[in-house]
Amino acid sequence: MNKILKRLLVLLTVLAMVFSMVACAPKTEEPEAPAETETPAETETPEEPTADVLADAVNAYFAEMPDDIYKINQNAFLEKVEEGEDMFILDIRQADAYAAGHVKGAVNAPWGPAIAENLKYIPQDKTVYVYCYSGQTAGQTVMTLNAAGVDAKSVNLGFNYGISRVDGYEALITTDVAEFGTEEYEIAPEIQDALNAYYAGLADVADTIFKNYKISEASLREMIDNNDDSIYILSIRSEADYADGHIIGAEQISFEAGMQENFASLPMDKKIVVYCYTGQTAGQTTAGLRLLGYDAVSLNGGMGMSINAPIGWANQGFPVHVVEEAANDYFANLPDDINKIKQDTFLEKVAAGEDMFVLDIRQADAYAEGHVKGAVNAPWGPAIAENLKYIPQDKTVYVYCYSGQTAGQAVATLQMAGVDAKSVNLGFNYGISKVEGYEAQIETTENAFGMEEVEIAPAMQAAFDMYYSGLADVADTVYKNYKVSEQNLKDMIDASDDSIYVLSIRSEADYAAGHIPTAVQMNYGKGMQENFNTLPRDKTIVVYCYTGQTAGQTTAVLRFLGYDAVSLNGGMGMESNAPLGWANQGFEVVQ
Repeated sequence: MNKILKRLLVLLTVLAMVFSMVACAPKTEEPEAPAETETPAETETPEEPTADVLADAVNAYFAEMPDDIYKINQNAFLEKVEEGEDMFILDIRQADAYAAGHVKGAVNAPWGPAIAENLKYIPQDKTVYVYCYSGQTAGQTVMTLNAAGVDAKSVNLGFNYGISRVDGYEALITTDVAEFGTEEYEIAPEIQDALNAYYAGLADVADTIFKNYKISEASLREMIDNNDDSIYILSIRSEADYADGHIIGAEQISFEAGMQENFASLPMDKKIVVYCYTGQTAGQTTAGLRLLGYDAVSLNGGMGMSINAPIGWANQGFPVHVVEEAANDYFANLPDDINKIKQDTFLEKVAAGEDMFVLDIRQADAYAEGHVKGAVNAPWGPAIAENLKYIPQDKTVYVYCYSGQTAGQAVATLQMAGVDAKSVNLGFNYGISKVEGYEAQIETTENAFGMEEVEIAPAMQAAFDMYYSGLADVADTVYKNYKVSEQNLKDMIDASDDSIYVLSIRSEADYAAGHIPTAVQMNYGKGMQENFNTLPRDKTIVVYCYTGQTAGQTTAVLRFLGYDAVSLNGGMGMESNAPLGWANQGFEVVQ
């Protein structure tokens, strides 16, 4: 068979096999089209629940703060009571105070868990007016009630400082008991739980210095004295008032709508001490911060104003930063001459006609009889504060009194106000008049203050006013002129009077050689202010030095810092000021 025929047979055989395989293969069906399915109807996505109902309520409280800042004037409140306005009154004083007499129609829920327990009975369809004793815990209550949906406002200054000081308020006072109604109002569970915890938590602080989520003026002062870094002091007064004078170390957030936007700047790991003017808006702020998780308390009485005296920082005699910094700077920057000048050196300056200002703080009759040439008279007392703005700050001011002791006080106060003041050693009676030929520098011509006024920080002027007007308060006591006589101190020591603390500011060597019984030692000199935090604030500190002059300075600085300090008349006593002074009186010294 030729090659072509063979190739043809092979090709035919292959084709036959292919057709055979196709014919035997199983038949495949076209896939069915998928069955149509119904498209589910679109459903509305449920609204997500608020992330934090409580935080939203607190933030809204401050964000939507009304012009009345959730308060009502005590007069306006009593007018509403008298007119029988449809409102709800909540008295949160303790039951005994309520029983003794309360505003007509007021229902009692004593400050504490009773407020949370009765929350559902407090109307949400009318304004609720809340009062306590001073307005401060009412401030807390008002904030918590508003968070629960109640339109609550506090009565300004509470019952003790507000309501009871309105003329004719007695006509609106009753002892008839008013009860909560039976209608219940809906409270968000998260809010109810938070307020339960808030008011139950009062028991946890009841035996601490933070009782009622407050802190006393004295306790805060002690913490500042001890440089306690566990606290963060927050002023919520105005920016202007903060600038004029605030508690030392305080930061500022003005109480106003939107203030919650600044809360993120506050520390979560410190005790936040909030203060305002009288404690009321600080109460509101404290409540809001606590509900947000901050550890906040409010300062009792706030900064303090005349309307809520005697409570409040300033009303307790504690200084604002302007005064405190100046007081501490007095000793931190004490010059080598310890702000004194020898009597003969002083008279040499007078004779040479040196450009200076001389201030005679003796009484007017002594000044009229004869004074140093050129001296202007501002008798020891309010006259010094009244004329502060006329005392020059561009030249040295030399001050003298009778013995140098009250001049020491005056010099320290003037230095703190920015005056370069020095006292004349031993004053007129024991210093100036003992200098030979002094008479040539004495005149009877009356000299007046100039008309030029210097700028005095308002807080410093207020401190001056308080210091010098305060002399009237002690005028008829053993502490007249912020001094104590040698005999009176001896009598108190002999009687073991524990209301006093005797402080020697002489040298260590002189203290060791002999000191007044019970006296504790602190050297007078530069930097001594660093030891002031060892001094008690609940006793009268009797300061003594050698002749009373540096004790006068120390007394003034301590009093500006809020201590109850006086100086011992004549100090320990030296030959130069005899017969004044402890030793010159022959009283006992110990080693």
